[in-house]
Amino acid sequence: MKIAVVRNPIAGGRAGQKQWAPLLAAFRHRFPDLEIHESRSSGDARRLARELAVGPYDVVVVAGGDGTISDVVDGVLTSSRPEMPLAFLPIGTGCDFIRNFKLPSDPAALAEHIANAPVRKIDAGLLVSRDAAGNEQRRHFANIASVGISGEIVDAVNAPGRRRILNGPLRFLVHAARAILRYRPYDFEVLIDGMQVHQGRLAIAAIANGGWFGGGMHITPDADVADGLFDIAVMREEKILGLLNLLGRLHSAGHVGHPLLSFHKGRRVEVRPRDPQRFPVEIDGEMPIRGAFVAEILPLALTIKT
Repeated sequence: MKIAVVRNPIAGGRAGQKQWAPLLAAFRHRFPDLEIHESRSSGDARRLARELAVGPYDVVVVAGGDGTISDVVDGVLTSSRPEMPLAFLPIGTGCDFIRNFKLPSDPAALAEHIANAPVRKIDAGLLVSRDAAGNEQRRHFANIASVGISGEIVDAVNAPGRRRILNGPLRFLVHAARAILRYRPYDFEVLIDGMQVHQGRLAIAAIANGGWFGGGMHITPDADVADGLFDIAVMREEKILGLLNLLGRLHSAGHVGHPLLSFHKGRRVEVRPRDPQRFPVEIDGEMPIRGAFVAEILPLALTIKT
């Protein structure tokens, strides 16, 4: 089996560096012809994936967090060989998409698992927006696109120049608490399959293929990555203490049933800001677009080996 690895060398900070050494040793032992391709800048993993997808490889393995996985998914699905199978090595700050799969934590066991795992199809998301000049932007995503305070938290987590003393879920938690202390509700409209489900003030709208975001927050517990539908969570909380309480419940899915939170399913989601100046959008833990967008589910578009 010929494998190419797309690795983000800064994923996960120091903790990611420590994780990488035993993973590399285990995978080189299991796959002697392993090739490593490291991204050099933001978005470079997308270019690498687009080039590697055409072969001569059996699998492209992503070594990084959610942003790297999202870039590779977009690269493969926009390549001339969108059916290239993907596998995943969890190294990153959040690693939320990988939570949808039961993968071994031991490096040698993970290498063996990927070697023997069946190839299967899952859904992907496609987000369509327009830039400031009115040009259409298209971006595939693997896990979750969200609007609201989640976007502000992602912006803080990824801010350049900050020392990464904290990593993983704790880093998300600290920046979430800081963002909430400055919180003011956002104002936008949400339509699902052409039907308006909300107009007005919101804290978060999450459009989910997978179940987790924000470093382990189980935002959409019923999400299924292969059912051909998005799970959409709409959170209407407007008060700081109420938002702290709601977000505190997300890791255990204790938010389900809360009167200010509603869940929906659909194939096409349109989100329109009523206040364009306050509309932070995050996609798989990154912020590649701004402004109103449409998200469409692509049933069984992504091939994986997990």
